[in-house]
Amino acid sequence: MKHLLYTGLFFVKVCFYVNTCHAEITINDYLVTAFRDETLIYQTEKITFLKDSSSNTPYINEVELRMQIDEFEDSKQKYTVRMNMNGWGEHSQGKKVYEASLKYNETERAIFLNDSLKDRYIDVIVYHHSGMQLVFMKALMTVYNDRVEVLKQNVGTLQFDAIELIETERQLLDLQLDMVNIKNDKVVIEEKIRLFFPTENEDVLIVKDMLDIYSIQDKVIQLKESFEQKNVHIQHGQYNYEMAEAKYRLEQAENNTYLSFLEASYDLDEKEKFEKAFTVEFGITIPIVNPNRLDINRRKLNSVKAKSDWMNVKKNIQMNFFALSRKIKRLITQYDIISLQKKKSRTKETFDIFRQMDGANPLTLLKLKESMLKNEMTMQKIQHQIYETYIKLLDCSGELSSPPLINYLSKDSQQLPMPEKKAGKR
Repeated sequence: MKHLLYTGLFFVKVCFYVNTCHAEITINDYLVTAFRDETLIYQTEKITFLKDSSSNTPYINEVELRMQIDEFEDSKQKYTVRMNMNGWGEHSQGKKVYEASLKYNETERAIFLNDSLKDRYIDVIVYHHSGMQLVFMKALMTVYNDRVEVLKQNVGTLQFDAIELIETERQLLDLQLDMVNIKNDKVVIEEKIRLFFPTENEDVLIVKDMLDIYSIQDKVIQLKESFEQKNVHIQHGQYNYEMAEAKYRLEQAENNTYLSFLEASYDLDEKEKFEKAFTVEFGITIPIVNPNRLDINRRKLNSVKAKSDWMNVKKNIQMNFFALSRKIKRLITQYDIISLQKKKSRTKETFDIFRQMDGANPLTLLKLKESMLKNEMTMQKIQHQIYETYIKLLDCSGELSSPPLINYLSKDSQQLPMPEKKAGKR
C-alpha cells in the first residue's frame, strides 16, 4: 500500500514538472512581444516627453531689467524693465506646430507597432509552412529512397532504367538541400522567439486553429470598404504635411514682429513728480525687406514636398491594396484548381487499389505516392502565399495595428492581450 502511495506521488510530481517546464508559446504570446521592440519603447518615451512639455509660446520673448546709477547716489538711480516681444500670431502658430508634432509622433509609433506585428505574423506563417513542408519532404525522401532501392535491384535486368536512377538520385539530392534551407529558416525563427521566451524547455510557437483561406477571401471584401480611413501610413503622411505647414506659418509669424519691444522706466531723481519719473517706450518695426525670406521659402518648399509625399503615399497604397486583393483572388483560384484536380484524379483511391493488387509494379506505386505528396506540397505553398499576401494586405489597409488589436490568423478573431502599464514612480 505504501509502495503504491509513493508511486502515485511520484507520478503527480512528474506530471507537474512536465506541465510547468513545457509551457506552450501561442501565436498570441508571440504577437504581444511587438510592444517590447526597442524602437517602440523609444518612441513611446518621446511621446510622453511631448505630452509633459508645454505647448504654449509666450507673447514675450525675453525680459530685461536695467539699472542706471548716477554718481553712486541712491536718489539718482533709474530702473528700467524692457520686454522684447514675439511675432504677431506666433503664440497660436506655435501651438499648432506642437499639436501636429504630437500627432505625427503618435502615428509614427503606430507604424513601428504595425511593422513589429507584421514581422511577427510573417514569422508565424513561415514557421508553420516550414513545419508542414518538412513533413511532406520527409515522406517524399522516403519515396525517393525506396525508388532508388527498387531501381538498383533491377540492375542487370531488362527492367533496369539507368536514366531514371540518375534522375531519382538527383531529385533526392535536391530535396536534401531544400530541407537544409527550410530547417535553417525554422531554426532562425525559433532563435528569434527564444529571445523573448528564454526558458529552454518551452515549446517554440504552437500554431493551431488558423483561419482558413476562404474566410480570408471574405475578410478581403470587408477591408475594401474602409481601408483608407484607418490607414496609419496615410495618416502619417497627412500629419507630416500638417506639421510642415504649421512650421511654415510659424516662420511667417516670427517675422511679424511689429511691436519689437516695450519698455517701462522709473527715475528716482524725478520721484517728486510721478508723471516725470515714470516713462513708457515702445518700438515698432517697419517692414521694408524681410531678412528671413530664404528661411520662409525653405519652409514653404518643405510643406509642398510633404503634401506631395502624402498624396503619393495615398496613391501607392491604393494601387498596392488592389494589386494584393487581386493576388489573393488569383491564389485562391489556383488552390481550387489543384483541389478539384485532386478530387477528380482520385490518385489516393488508385494508389490503395494498386497497393492491394498482387504483382503490382512497385515503381508505379511510388510514382503515385510521389504525385500525391507533390500535390499536397503545391497546395501548401499556395496556402502559404495566401496567408503572406493576406498579412501584407492588412498592413496596407492599416487594420493590422488598428485598435483593438486582433490576432488576424485565428479563426475566431481573438483579441490580443494588451501589455500591462507599469505604475510610475512617485
